[in-house]
Amino acid sequence: MKADSINISQILKGTTLKPKGEHYAVCWIKEKVKILEIDKRIYKNVSNSIFFIDPKYSWKIVKKDGVSAAGYILYLSKEILNEPLLNNLHINTVRLFNSGEIPLFKLSPGIEKRTQAILEMIDELLGSQLNHREDALLSLLNTFFI
Repeated sequence: MKADSINISQILKGTTLKPKGEHYAVCWIKEKVKILEIDKRIYKNVSNSIFFIDPKYSWKIVKKDGVSAAGYILYLSKEILNEPLLNNLHINTVRLFNSGEIPLFKLSPGIEKRTQAILEMIDELLGSQLNHREDALLSLLNTFFI
């Protein structure tokens, strides 16, 4: 696995723009976001939601003032989505990234807590030097997508 195959960042800035590159983005919006704009389409009231965004789309997130963190953005390379453990989930071929639409999932409060915990564990693992880190990351991604 390449070092940049998986990356994650909290939504901390007032405006977060799609970075350069060809990574897929999984945006988990916890709360306090004014708008999420994907290819000039505005999404409002997106609290407790997950968006799966293909690299072909431009996007930006504008969070409300006075909020420390509004969620996470998980960046995944095509290489990581083709890993056997994840490829068996058919993420690439199902509607998540290749439907021509932007999949949106509204989360219940219980699922939201679990989603946040998994994303926080991924964030922590990416910054660590633990043995078997790559296996642990793939396992967490598998759990996230299930």
